[in-house]
Amino acid sequence: MTIEKLTEHFGGNGVSFEDFHGFPAVRLTNEYSSALISLYGGHVVEFILPDTEPVLWMSKKSLFQQGSPMRGGVPICFPWFGAAPQGRTGGHGFVRNQMWEMSAAGIAPEGGTFATLHFQNDDFELFYTVTANRMLTLSLEVVNSGVADLEFSGSLHTYFNISDIEKTTVENLDGVSYLDTVLKQDDIQHGTLHIDREIDRIYRTCGSARIKDTGFNRIIHVDKYGSDSTVIWNPWVAKSQRMQDFGDEEFRTMLCIEAAKVPLTGDFGIAAGGMPYELRQVIRVELPD
Repeated sequence: MTIEKLTEHFGGNGVSFEDFHGFPAVRLTNEYSSALISLYGGHVVEFILPDTEPVLWMSKKSLFQQGSPMRGGVPICFPWFGAAPQGRTGGHGFVRNQMWEMSAAGIAPEGGTFATLHFQNDDFELFYTVTANRMLTLSLEVVNSGVADLEFSGSLHTYFNISDIEKTTVENLDGVSYLDTVLKQDDIQHGTLHIDREIDRIYRTCGSARIKDTGFNRIIHVDKYGSDSTVIWNPWVAKSQRMQDFGDEEFRTMLCIEAAKVPLTGDFGIAAGGMPYELRQVIRVELPD
C-alpha cells in the first residue's frame, strides 16, 4: 500500500505513516513516547522517550535498499539465526529483507499505541505487534501453516544506543553460562560484564538483563519471554572496519542485547500446527532521580 492508502486504512489515534529512506513506515505517537517501524523488514528503527537520549541505535552507514538488511534498530532474524542452513542463503533468515503488511493499529489496551505487522509464506505466518508507551514491547508470534511441527531459530536483534562502551556495563548475568563464539569456548559470567574487546556471546538464560549507562545516566531493562538465549554483541575495532554498513568508530556507541533462539547451543523454537509461538522482548528505561 502507498502511504496515502495506509493512512486511510490505519491512521488516527496516534498512528501515522511516513517515508523512511524510501520505504513506508508507521509512526506511533502518544503521551509517553514515539516509535517508528519500517514496513521493510518489520524493522523498528526508533524509540524515543522524553528527557533522555534515543533508546535504539542506527548506523549512519546503514544500507537502505531492497535486498539488504538495515544496520541498527531491531532487525527480525527469522526463520534462522546465524549462518543459513544447507540449501538456503543469507545470514539471519530472510524476513528482515522483505516487505511486511499492516494488519492492525491503534490505542493499546495497556495505554500508548500499537501496530501489528504481518508476513506470510507457505510455511508460516508472522504477526509482529509493537507497543509503545512507557516501555517498548516487541511481540513476534509465529504461526505454523502446516501440520507437522515447525522448527525455527531467530532473534529480536536489538541495537541499543549508549553513550560510550567504556561507560556501559551489563548486569544480571552473574553465574550464567555462555558460549563465546569469538574465542570458541564455554565459560561462566562472574559479576558485571565489562566490554573491552569484540564480544559475541550466547548466554543460556531465560532471564532479564540490564544495561547500566553512566554517560547517559540511565539503566535499560531488557526483559523477555519465549527465549532461552540472550545474545550480546559488539564488533569492536577490527570487525567494525571490515563491515561496509558500519562506521569504524560506531562500536563505541552501540550494544546489542537480543532475545533469541539459537541452534548453536541447541536452543530451537517449535511451533506446533495451530499453536502459535511467541517471542517477546520488553524494553524499559529507568532514569535515576
